[in-house]
Amino acid sequence: MTDIELATIAIVDRQLDAYNNRDIDAFAATYHDDVEIHAFPGGLQYQGKDKLVERYGQKFASLKYLNASSLKRMVEGNILVDHELAESASEDANIIDNSVTIIAAYEVIDGLIKRVTFMGR
Repeated sequence: MTDIELATIAIVDRQLDAYNNRDIDAFAATYHDDVEIHAFPGGLQYQGKDKLVERYGQKFASLKYLNASSLKRMVEGNILVDHELAESASEDANIIDNSVTIIAAYEVIDGLIKRVTFMGR
């Protein structure tokens, strides 16, 4: 495994940890200021860290429990593709009321996540 691949894995793992802890500041710190969030096949959904903080900040604040984990992972250079399981609870932290699997492709530039493309539900 190359140093670039190790760095790519490290930043995506930091992002997942922050997501699971619902820590918007740590989560945002893993992204470029001009991050792009895409959905396949729809294309660009939004751009910029401010928009990311707005969307995910609301999500983190409204949920009682949130956890995402990588089921399968591939990495090539600065590109990482995860098959992820995301679970959340909106009313009671002990009762998961939403569970989805999704493919997330991350592009890391200059040590930060520059682009994410979500595929699936």
